[in-house]
Amino acid sequence: MTKIFISGGPGSGKTTYAKKLSAEMNIPHFDLDDIKWEHGSFNRERPKEERLKLRDKILSENDSWIIEGVYVKDWIIPILEHADRIIILKPATWVRQYRIIKRSLKRIFHIEPNPYNENLITLFRLLIWSQGYNKNIPEMMKKVKKVNKTAEIIK
Repeated sequence: MTKIFISGGPGSGKTTYAKKLSAEMNIPHFDLDDIKWEHGSFNRERPKEERLKLRDKILSENDSWIIEGVYVKDWIIPILEHADRIIILKPATWVRQYRIIKRSLKRIFHIEPNPYNENLITLFRLLIWSQGYNKNIPEMMKKVKKVNKTAEIIK
């Protein structure tokens, strides 16, 4: 049984790293965006009760998992409690911004799938929001400490 939580800002490499580990270890990978947002839009949050039910289903039905996401709100605490390993990815902000632009343009111009219907407006909003993401890391570390765990920070 292996349970890994990967956190970090947009463009930090969470999904890429999670997919790689998932394939190497042959365990399922879950993206918190798929729990937080209704399919097809970063503009429609799932109702809180539905989000918690999806989270709890993953935790109860899987002996091993890799869960990744940007979120630091209290709804992730049960994930932290169950995790054997917590990893926080923290590349330089300019690296994350470059990756966000590259990824979003590939989606906008249909070079790769665009599951959340990203467009130039959502790209702009994400770049602004992600600029200050590192201020969330101390909050994540408080939550990690609250559940008596430690986190690896990878720069």
